[in-house]
Amino acid sequence: MSTAIIMDGREVSAHLMPELRRHVEELKHHHNFTPALTAILVGDDPASRQYIRNKQRMAEELGCSSRTIRIKPVEASTASMLALIDEVNRDPASTGILLQIPIPEHVDRFRLFDAIAPLKDVDAVGATSVSGFYRGQWGTFIPCTPRGVLTLLAYYKVAVDGARAVVIGRSDIAGKPTAIILGGRLRNATVTWCHRHTRNLAEICRTADILVPCVGADTGRPYLITPDMVKPGACVIDVGFRRIGPGKFVGDVDFDAVKEVAGWITPNPGGTGPMTVLALMQNLIDAARYQVGLARAAYTT
Repeated sequence: MSTAIIMDGREVSAHLMPELRRHVEELKHHHNFTPALTAILVGDDPASRQYIRNKQRMAEELGCSSRTIRIKPVEASTASMLALIDEVNRDPASTGILLQIPIPEHVDRFRLFDAIAPLKDVDAVGATSVSGFYRGQWGTFIPCTPRGVLTLLAYYKVAVDGARAVVIGRSDIAGKPTAIILGGRLRNATVTWCHRHTRNLAEICRTADILVPCVGADTGRPYLITPDMVKPGACVIDVGFRRIGPGKFVGDVDFDAVKEVAGWITPNPGGTGPMTVLALMQNLIDAARYQVGLARAAYTT
């Protein structure tokens, strides 16, 4: 069997960046509006820090503004963070708000999600955004990771309608919305949604035409997904991301081994990570467009 097609997120991002730049330039020159992202980061999670750095770099490349509000975990409470979100909601210089996950367990994340102004909810975590993709519509925004996954599938022409998809993980920004969106009227796959309580995970994975692990945690083994768990010719999209040493990150999938079985596979790093950052910028551009009375931006992919 031939080696899988590599779904290179950096390549897809580079392909779409000129289109994003044109949208930003239109906002600046025709509407005097510069998209501006405010990220709220609690603590010092390595994956979150990496994501924030990548986000800032891309915002700069596009000519957008970006700032990060950093909060120590001991200083974070539901009340204090609600007050902060309210302040940013009312700030006309802030176009989009990203509440970086994870946040401490003692903070009520759902109250924070729903407190973000609907037209600034660029991570699509609030009730208004969720109701859109839950009902099989795009709505105002869809979360960045699923949006990036959809773009990868479209760019590499992976058939989704009617396909069997397996999604592993149920975070509010990755596994849960990815499962809902792939299985809903936006893409019409038949989805099995797995998590830490799933029995016979390997057997379920082997049924997947599209396999999307979104765990990103230590499962007690080097990789969650190994070649024996993959259906020959399947599309494997690795969303998991964790640090295993200083400056060294891996995903959920044993890339070198699984690429000999799969039909398509994302590298990690370099697959879904760049696409998630790109999708955040697309959502930020949409937020700016909504705020000047325009519809969501269109792209060739």
